[in-house]
Amino acid sequence: MNTESVATAVLVSGSGTNLQAVIDAVAQGRLPLDLRLVLSNRAGAFGLERARRAGIAARVEVWDRRGGQGRDAYDARVLGAVRASGAELVLLLGWMHVLPPAFVKSFAAVVNIHPALLPEDPAADVVAVPGGALIPAFRGAHALRDAVAAGLGWAGATCHLVTPEVDRGPVLAREPMALNPGEPEAEALQRLHSVEHRVLVAGIARWCALQKPGFSTFSTH
Repeated sequence: MNTESVATAVLVSGSGTNLQAVIDAVAQGRLPLDLRLVLSNRAGAFGLERARRAGIAARVEVWDRRGGQGRDAYDARVLGAVRASGAELVLLLGWMHVLPPAFVKSFAAVVNIHPALLPEDPAADVVAVPGGALIPAFRGAHALRDAVAAGLGWAGATCHLVTPEVDRGPVLAREPMALNPGEPEAEALQRLHSVEHRVLVAGIARWCALQKPGFSTFSTH
């Protein structure tokens, strides 16, 4: 694979602060990506506006559950749209749907940013934090909320490759973040954004650097 410019699609569901971090890193020459498409499952997601401002194709694919559309049909629509963009790399930046194995296997890599500190060993259910203490590896859609509720004093961000097992792919980059005593989730989230941005750009840069023609250090298949 030629890392001079990796064709990339981005899936978002919300405001797109991580998308903006990627857009900025590409513009500054820190990431060798050709951003082909930003796709959202929400028509009102501000990430779409960020894409348009950056001159990136923006597309909406809403799962019409009330209209009787099955999840398989929806996943096929999303896969078709991303394939049509010519993407080799797919970034999940706040995307709120779990993707099926067929999607993951269709691209050179699918990369996710997760709002928790995950262990280097994808099979582990605990992770070491600064000082050596072990805390649960918070996975799933409410990882930060769960970390705040647990009262153990730590959150973080992890950039990892996506595999069929949710939040258990090989880690590309990660960084812990100490939680303040009694800190509300919303305040922790605001502080976490800058951590996510650093981790995301570092993780993507690492993946790009590891690519060689016909060979990938990490396998998602």
